[in-house]
Parts: sequence; structure tokens; C-alpha cells
Amino acid sequence: MATLDLNLPAGLPPDGVTPNFENPPNNNALAWGVLLLCQVISTICLVLRGYARVFLLRKFNAEEAFWGCSYAMFKIIEVPGFFVHQWDVLLRDVIPMNYNVYIYGQCYSFAMPFLKIAILIEWINIFVPGGFDRRSIFFWGCSFMIFIQAAALVGIVLALNLQCRPHRAIWDIRVQGDCFAISKIQISSGIIFLISDIVILLLPQHIIWKLKLKTSKKIGVSIVFGLGLLACVCAAVRLSDTMKLVHNTNDAVYFIGVVGFWAFAEMTCGFFICCLPCIPKILHDTGVLRSIKRKLGMNTGTTAPSSANRYGTNGSSSRRNYEANHSTSYYKLDEDGVPMTTIGGTQSTEYLHGGQNGSDINQPTLPSNTRGAHSTVDKASSSKAWRP
Repeated sequence: MATLDLNLPAGLPPDGVTPNFENPPNNNALAWGVLLLCQVISTICLVLRGYARVFLLRKFNAEEAFWGCSYAMFKIIEVPGFFVHQWDVLLRDVIPMNYNVYIYGQCYSFAMPFLKIAILIEWINIFVPGGFDRRSIFFWGCSFMIFIQAAALVGIVLALNLQCRPHRAIWDIRVQGDCFAISKIQISSGIIFLISDIVILLLPQHIIWKLKLKTSKKIGVSIVFGLGLLACVCAAVRLSDTMKLVHNTNDAVYFIGVVGFWAFAEMTCGFFICCLPCIPKILHDTGVLRSIKRKLGMNTGTTAPSSANRYGTNGSSSRRNYEANHSTSYYKLDEDGVPMTTIGGTQSTEYLHGGQNGSDINQPTLPSNTRGAHSTVDKASSSKAWRP
């Protein structure tokens, strides 16, 4: 068997182009800047999420164990570099590059599905408290997407590891082996992740616009949960560059870096979205929000009704402000003059305050003479408890 000369160029240059093996043109400076920015954002988000769940909520889930796959990206900067054409790379440099791409693919295939599963579980806890409303389209949509992500994780990881026999032939061009092309897997994974990003972006919007909030607040909440649009853009560009990689095998080294670039950006968006629900609680419980309000000259006092001001009007006034609606089997109450009391939990997220877990909520209480067969307020509030 002839020995492979590793000092040959990895690809043939176009006509009139002279290979540059010593200092090939690259965009490593751009890669360093973007990767470091993404790494800093991802790390901050993971630290904030870990602090909120472990120290504030006293909870720890398995998704916090997946911290990213930046190691392989920074190794690719060393050899051969980002945005380097294949004819400027020697065959001996292709081996470590292939290995780092293999490591990156493994980590990415684990991290992205688990990030999306973590996001979906978080949203189920927010919009379907306790997970009891199994008739909800939102609940079943999230459950279906969780299944898709888990199946994609298993399928992609198995395919990446079984693409060559022996296993070392995956990255070592000196080893002869029986391999199958993974181009279809690359394209399929790109399509799956793009569609899942779009579905995750759209899932909560229907519920948000059904909330009993002012339109301005609905728009604000919708924008916050719509930040997944950034992940959709990154996934779309990544899929486009994957198609270019598949159809430009003569310059695969160049497009591999580009695909990894956008995949890393998509992962950063996932970390940010996963961390987003924890930020308000951290700002509140650590006193940062109070300090900001104080510096801006805003009122920092609690907006919750005190025990002395818990009843807007006297009892006789509240008794005059309700009327029975027998056709719908519930009592309609006016907003004014409704006595307020603090209960342990409720499905309402309209007004939250108080305890560490945000479970103390002010809820209107029916006068005693209305607690009969037609009153469903207490049953609804006691059957499903809100939790973050």
C-alpha cells in the first residue's frame, strides 16, 4: 500500500492561484472576536441560570450539565484557521481539523437538543403550571418537540459515530475504512433544528396574546419570548452554508468553519433564551432591581396591598357589586370593592409578589354567601398551583 504524502496540498487551487501554506489568508481575528463574545454570553447565562435554580429555587436539572463545545472551535482557529481555503492547507493539517470537527459535532449534537428540551420544559412550567392541563395544544406541542429533540439527539450521535469502520477513519485520512457519506445527515439535522427553532418561537405566542394584560404588556412579553428569532436566523444561515459545504467538496475546509461559526451562534442564542426566565427573579432577589430604581429616583416601595389596605371598600359595598349569571354557572364580580386575600398558589400570573418562589398572589375572594354550588373560583385556584 502506497504511503500518503502528508505534505501535499489538501486541494487543487483554481487556475492562477498559488497555494500559501505558511500564512494563508484567513479571518481568525473575526473568529476570535465572535467566538469569545458567544462564549462570554453563554457562560454568563449559564452562571445566572445555575445561581437562580440552585441557590434561589433550590433546584438542579440535568440540562445544566451541558456547558457547550467551544474547545473544538478554538482548536480549529489554531489549525487550519477559519475561512481558509482548502488549497492553502496541507494534508497533515487536515487530520487534527477533522478530529476537532468530529468533537464539535458530538458536543453540538448533545448541547442543542438538551438546550431546546430545557427551554420547552421551562415554558411548560410557566404556561402550564403543574403540567395538569394535558388538553392544551401548547402542552402537547411542547411534548412532541421534546420527543423530536430526543430522537434527533440519539439518531445524529449514532450516525456520527458509525459513519466509518474502523472508527478512527472518521478523522484520520491515513486509515483506510468503509465509510458512508454523512451529507444527508448534515442537511437533515440542519432542517430539524431550523424547524424546531421556528416551532419553539411560535408556540408561546398564542397563549401570550390570550393573557388578560394590556396590549402594551402583551407586546413586551411577546418580544421577550420572540428572541428565538435570532436562533432561527442563525439556524437558517447554518443550513444554507451546510448546503454549500455539501456541494463544494473541493473547498470543504473553508465551509466547515463557516458552518461551525453559525452553529456556535445558534447555540449561544439557545443559552440566552434558556437563561431569560431566571433574570427577573435574580434582579429582584439580589436587590439589583431595587438599586437601579433608587438611582433613577423611582419608587422602591412594595406595590402589594398591605393588611390595612387589603379591602378596597367595606363589605357592604362589595356585596352590592356582584351579580349572578345563571346561564354560565358562575358569579360575575366587578373589579371595585372586591376583598383581597393572600393564598398559597394560583394559576394566575397577572400579579405576583411576596415569597421567595413568587407563590404569594393576591386573589379576589367571594363573599361568604356566594360560596355555593355556582362558585368555581376556589376550585379553580386550588386545583392548579402556579410555580416558576
